[in-house]
Order: sequence, then structure tokens, then C-alpha cells
Amino acid sequence: MNIRELTHHLSQRTNPSRPVSKTGVWVSKAFTYMAIAVWAVACFAFFHLCYPYHFYYQEQNQLFLMSSEYVSTYFDKPAWLACLTGDFLTQFYYYMYVGPAILTVVLLTAGDLLRRALQRCGMGNGAAWWGIALMTVMAVMHFHISYRLPSDIAVCGGIAVFLLYDIARCRISSWHFVFTLVLLVFCLYFSYRMFGYGCWLTALLAIISAFRQKAVYRWYTMASLPLIIFSATLVTNNIYRLYTYDNLTYSGLGRIGGPEMDLERELLVDNEYYFGHHDQVLAYVKSQESPTPGMSFFYYLVRAQRGELPDHLFDLSTIELGTLYQIGPDTPMLTIKQMNELYYVLGDMTFTERAAMLGNVFSRDNRNTRMTKRLAEANLISGDTLAAMKYLRLLDKTIVYHQWAKHHTPGIYMTPEVKAEIAHRQQFINRTDTLQVGDNLHIVMTELLKSNPENTAALDYMLCSLLLLKDIKSFKRDYDLFCIDTGRERIKPIYQQALMIYLAGSDAPQDQWEKYIKDPVQLQRFQEYNQRRGDPAFKDTYWYFFDKMKGAEY
Repeated sequence: MNIRELTHHLSQRTNPSRPVSKTGVWVSKAFTYMAIAVWAVACFAFFHLCYPYHFYYQEQNQLFLMSSEYVSTYFDKPAWLACLTGDFLTQFYYYMYVGPAILTVVLLTAGDLLRRALQRCGMGNGAAWWGIALMTVMAVMHFHISYRLPSDIAVCGGIAVFLLYDIARCRISSWHFVFTLVLLVFCLYFSYRMFGYGCWLTALLAIISAFRQKAVYRWYTMASLPLIIFSATLVTNNIYRLYTYDNLTYSGLGRIGGPEMDLERELLVDNEYYFGHHDQVLAYVKSQESPTPGMSFFYYLVRAQRGELPDHLFDLSTIELGTLYQIGPDTPMLTIKQMNELYYVLGDMTFTERAAMLGNVFSRDNRNTRMTKRLAEANLISGDTLAAMKYLRLLDKTIVYHQWAKHHTPGIYMTPEVKAEIAHRQQFINRTDTLQVGDNLHIVMTELLKSNPENTAALDYMLCSLLLLKDIKSFKRDYDLFCIDTGRERIKPIYQQALMIYLAGSDAPQDQWEKYIKDPVQLQRFQEYNQRRGDPAFKDTYWYFFDKMKGAEY
């Protein structure tokens, strides 16, 4: 037995394990690919079936214009390529299935790039599982509504820059280590400019890769990174005029948390109303045991437009009309962005425009597609064509809303449906010449009714708001002013019930009862209620609300 055979024999005795067969390798890879495929299907299914309205909200909360002037604004901040790419893709969230598909593809790309990067750092089959772990963490971060697609692109970009760095480093490994450090500095700067906080992944992977290099490269790389990052922070603080944290985390870090299903349900109602699916809004909100104030707001908004608000005021356990809101620093963002819908239905285009502008202010980069559309509509209805064209020209430069802008542009392209809608809304606009110094919606609705007494939505909102406040005296005053004096009596059960409370409380004579009470059924029920006061059998009446329920606060 020669030396080679003896060595092989001893190695087999000391290390009895056998090399993995080709079949085993194939099975391992097949299992990994199957796990990735299952993960991709699960990710798409969850975000499409359980989280679609988060995508609609993010699409509406930006305005991506296909113009060089707009694109140039991205160069003013770090991560310009990540933000530009992410925002461009986000506009397609408008279409069903597209949002979850884009997100799934981007997350798969991030996982595959990490797998390739870790394999270049010497890791074997386990690199794929690290990729799956990264995809899972990024998907969980998307549970929060503020986490956006540009942050995912930043992760992909940071890893991709490391791959380019590592490929180039291997080609110049025979040169002096100074060239390697210069290359690293350039790649980190490139990564930061293009992908923001993705540069941290570039740096982390560079450190991991450094342990596979010669000692001199390893320690010089690790010692140089803190100095490079510190210097870059000082420089970028002066370039971008951002706070240090924003500089280091642009375009935005995510956080781990559970799905926001309550918010998703509220966004469902918001967007179904926005898309014009009013029957679905009524059915869905009515099916909820405890609808949120936002859900309730849109439920009653639909009822008011159909002239059914007083008939369904007590349908829900949560009554929120929006007329008693006091907008302030603690007001939820969704509430701020939905107020223009109320003013639009009431008919006051000045307050509609103001609320839409406020919604723009509280949007990312002060741009919001939905608010821009509403600003165009409000100015078309109020007759300010020049102002409307300013917003229509913006929307005309988008991919998704180009046709919408074309069909709303005054002239031959405006559709008959749009013309009819504008003409209908113009009947109810506020024509009084006064100055408003606050958000007192009672004054706004009073002026709207003086401009057009047939504005049923404004009348019902006014009277129902007073009833929720239990302000029976003011209710009687406004009912006289806008129903009795105008000859447009609004014979609704809830109004009859409130009038009975006033008449009974003021010991009104019989002729007053005959003047106001025109529903004998309600009169009979009032007599029964007085004998069984507070009986839950009368929970559908205003008498029960007035006696037992807590009134709204203004």
C-alpha cells in the first residue's frame, strides 16, 4: 500500500461520513424552491384577499407625474432611485391584483439577491433560508400603512450594490488593498445616493465578506467602515438638509407588528364609497357589530344623499355624521382626508376645496391623487375653470388618471355624465356673500339652505346634528325656518318625535300639536311611550335616545 492509499484509508476511518449524493442535493434544492413557491403564493393571497385596501390608500396618497420636472425633484433627496422606482410602481396599485403582485415580485427579488450575496460570502444552501427570512420580515413590515414600496427597493438596491462591489473586488484582489478600500467607499456612496438606508446592507455584507479575505483586507475594511459612515453622515446632513435620523434611514424604516385589520375594514368602506359602490357600503357597515366612526361617517353620507338620513339615524351603534368634528392636531389623518367628502355632498365648494388642500398637506410630499381630483371637481362646480385646469393638467400627466382628466376637461372631451354631475351639484352651492372664521358647520348649512331650500342633504344633516346634541330648542327653530316657513314640511318619524318632546315640554296648545304633528302613528306611540318610559322596545325612537342615551359632544 503506497502513501496515497494509506492516507485515503486513514481518512475514511477517521471521517466515516460519505459525500452527499446528487439525489440528495436535488431533493434539498427542490424542497427549497417549493418553500419559496408556497411563500410567494401565501404572500400574494394574503395581501390580495385580506389587505387590498391598504394598496389603494398608498396609491391615492401620492401623485406620480410623467414629466421631467417632476422626476428631477427626486434628486433633491437620498435614495432617489429607490423612491423613483417605488413611486412609479405604486401608481399601478390602482388596478386590482397588481398591488399584491408587484409587492410579491419585489420581495422575491430581495430574497434572491440576499441568497446570492450570502453565497458569495461563503454560505451554502442555508443562504436561501436567510432570503426567505428577509422576505418574511419585509412582508410583515407592510402590515403598517406607512411602510412603502421604495423601502423595499432600497433593500434590493443595497444588496445589489454589494454584489457589484464583491465582483469588482475579486477582479482587483491582486492589487494593493488601498484600491479595495477606494472601491468600497465609492460603492457605499453610490448605494446611499441611489438607495438610502440600503447602504447599511451594503456595509454589513461587506463586513461579512471581509472575513473571507486576507487579514490585512479584513481589518482595514472593518476599521474603515465607521469612519466612512461618520464622514458620510456629516456630508449628507449639509447636502440634503435633513435630520441625522432621516438621513440615515431614508426612505423610511419599517417596524414589526400585526395586521391592522380594523384599519383595513375602515379603508374598505372609504374606498368602496370612493369607487361609487354605495350599496356595498351600506350592506357592509350594517353587518358590523361595532362599526368605527369612519365606517359610520360613510354610511350616513350615503343615506343623506338618498334622502334617508332621518329614517336610518339609529341604524348603527356608532353614530358619526362628521358635522360635529373639531379639526385639530390630534385629529386622525383619515378623518382629515374624509372631510372634503362631507362638504362636497352638502354643496359648499369653498370648504370642499379647503378640506382637500388640508388633505394634501397631510399626505406624503404634499401630494395626493384623490385630493387633486376633488380640487378639480370643486373648481369645475364653482365655475373657476382656470383653477380646475391647473389640477386637470397635473392629472393629465399621470398614467392612471389621464383619461379621467380628459373627460373632465371643459370642451369637446367632457362627457355628458360629467356635465350632468356638474350641473346637478351647481344647484346646491353656497351663493351667500359672507366670510367664515371657523368650521361651524351649522352656519355653513344655514347658508346653503338659504341659497337653495331644496338642499335636502344639508337640511337633514343640520336637523339630525341638533338632535344628536339634544338641542331641541334649536331644532324647533330651524325646523320652523326651513320646513314650515318654506312650505316644505319634512314629515319624518324622528322629526315628529322630536317635535312632540318640544311641544310636551312647552305645554303647547292643541292647535300647535295639530300644526306640527301629522303622523297619527307616532302620536299613538308617544302616548304608549309615556306609559312605559325607558322601555327598550322603543330603542328605535328619538324619545328613548333623548331619555337614555348620551348625547353627542360639540
